[in-house]
Amino acid sequence: MDQDSAIVSFAYEAGHLKRVPRAGWQLAGVSSPESVAEHSFRVGVLAYVIAVQEGANPDRAAALGLFHDLPETRIGDVPSVGKEYVTTTDAVAVAVEQVAGLPDALAQHVVALIREHESAKTDEATLEARCSRDADKIECLMQAREYAVAGNTQVGPWIASMVNAVRTETGKRLAASAQEVPPGIWWDRFARDYGLPVVKPEA
Repeated sequence: MDQDSAIVSFAYEAGHLKRVPRAGWQLAGVSSPESVAEHSFRVGVLAYVIAVQEGANPDRAAALGLFHDLPETRIGDVPSVGKEYVTTTDAVAVAVEQVAGLPDALAQHVVALIREHESAKTDEATLEARCSRDADKIECLMQAREYAVAGNTQVGPWIASMVNAVRTETGKRLAASAQEVPPGIWWDRFARDYGLPVVKPEA
């Protein structure tokens, strides 16, 4: 396979994340949970935002967030309840296999992103990795809030555990705010303009 074909194959594999469900939400009774790709998109956005506020490199942090779950095309999304029983190959080792055949420089970039994100809980973690990890947790918290507003009553443990996992000062502030701000607040002004009901603050 030539290098261009290998890049296209890699992109097709990345697209598979659009079909991999976030398995943990099924434990909360969500029948059609978000995909890993949907999760990763907002992680990238949040990582960028947190990094700007923390004085880190936002482009790097966003790239970490965007790529952080790429190995799940091959190992799936194992929810926390299963991690005590299911052993999966190290994410960096999976990434090495995923980029086989890519141009060397590109392959090294992708593996470095996965490795850096995976290091986020270590003392050697970069600030960008910490921002990306916090973004991962806050995205989950926000998704839980969205499911709660939609009527799911079982997501409380997800919210609590995500709040406790956040480490940066910006992340802590955003996690606190995300528990108070209604998910639909961003379009309240549009609703008012069209005479539609607005989101109640307690939602």
